[in-house]
Amino acid sequence: MGTTYESSSAVFILPDDCSKSEGQILKLLHPKENQTCIAYFCTGTKSLNELLSVKEKYVSWFVDDNVLGDTRLNVGTPLDPLFMIIPYLLRNIDKYSPLAQILVDEKYPSAIVLEDLVSESDLSCVADVKPSLDKIIKFNKAKTLDWLSEKVEKVVAAMKRCSVSPGFNSTLSDADYTKYACGIVSDYISSSLSVDLQEKLGVKLSVDCDEEKPAKKPKLSNKADHDACKPAKGSMPKGKEKAPKLTKGQKQLASVNTKGMKSMSSFFKKVEK
Repeated sequence: MGTTYESSSAVFILPDDCSKSEGQILKLLHPKENQTCIAYFCTGTKSLNELLSVKEKYVSWFVDDNVLGDTRLNVGTPLDPLFMIIPYLLRNIDKYSPLAQILVDEKYPSAIVLEDLVSESDLSCVADVKPSLDKIIKFNKAKTLDWLSEKVEKVVAAMKRCSVSPGFNSTLSDADYTKYACGIVSDYISSSLSVDLQEKLGVKLSVDCDEEKPAKKPKLSNKADHDACKPAKGSMPKGKEKAPKLTKGQKQLASVNTKGMKSMSSFFKKVEK
């Protein structure tokens, strides 16, 4: 079970072990989207939790005996710090460098915290490590793909253990579970690594729906171009105009001899007194 915290403008649900020590909220580089990832760093356990926020326009939360309105719900989920380190390793792919130097990021200075969250043993899962106090490492693609494959296997095992069936389909094969788990792991790695992981696992993730949609017709840039595509009035040859087709009833009416008959409108004329 998680522990719930509240502040004046937000509610946090965090793992129980975070309740025994202090922590801080960090802004880090998201490993896939190249955007900001908000994380909660628990200083006591040295654990990292990704904060997923829910903010509704009209909502209230029941926390113990209190009702909190107009607040944001933040759910903390454990996050392996290696996922956050891999993007920096990819920037420094050709040479050995100290981890502290690799993690220097002017936009996300909090990234340096990641150094204290991993050991040399952890780093050896995704990099070649030179024995040193400075954690001198170089990215290793083969090791990284092996490590990611193990993550996929763990996700598959957790889904089966908890009876989680994607799409409410209870007859999924092992290949289906692997494909779905690969998609989950791919949410935390670059697109190129995801392609390599799919190839290693023998699965193919679905193409984005937007890429499958047919391209829209380009709009004309201005009205003049649009009008130029229309035929000019009176430009159609008179001889080429087609006569409208008549129905069977219209043909029969046209063949009736109306000589000497009053017109229909004559019956509706005003009668002079």
